[in-house]
Amino acid sequence: MQLLPLAALSLLAFGAGAFWTQDAKSTRFTHPLPKDPDGGMGRWMETTKPSAAHARLKEMLGKYDVTSRLWMDQSKPPMESKGTSEVSWLVEGKWLLSKTDTEMMGIKISATSILGYDNFKERYVWCAVDSFQTTLNTASGHFDQSGDNLILWGTIDEPMTPEQDKFVRYIFRGFGQDKCTMEVHDMMIGETKTKVVEYEFARKK
Repeated sequence: MQLLPLAALSLLAFGAGAFWTQDAKSTRFTHPLPKDPDGGMGRWMETTKPSAAHARLKEMLGKYDVTSRLWMDQSKPPMESKGTSEVSWLVEGKWLLSKTDTEMMGIKISATSILGYDNFKERYVWCAVDSFQTTLNTASGHFDQSGDNLILWGTIDEPMTPEQDKFVRYIFRGFGQDKCTMEVHDMMIGETKTKVVEYEFARKK
């Protein structure tokens, strides 16, 4: 006589469990979803359009004489060498391509970097490789309030230490001017005297 009630209770429990599982699946977070799915294409197309931020990239176009400086010891003068650089469009109006030939510690180095502005992330993005290292360096950031200096933050590996993913700051000081510099600051050194590499650019007339 108790089999029917027990069976009925089991079915009710199974049904409640199935309902709970279905409800849990519908509310469980998996990944960010668009608030207005139908507007996704419109948002995407907006991010593809060159903006006022992209307009600033053309300020760097040109050929340059380069003086590179490397500080191995902050208490001593840097090692210095000469080179050349050319900045051109990789994708006109959106991406800059910079090719630089210089020396570091007596070693000839060819470096290539790409700089652009990511409309979706709303920040400048940069990456660089060279003939000396096997690493890809990346950074992103904004201009300071003066609009003269582009400040990017990224990470690098330091095999000498060895440190991985240590924070560095790149400063394109005097961005787009006939004389400008690109500085690399090691943020793990401390609060002062953090500049370890500097490239001084003089635009060729």
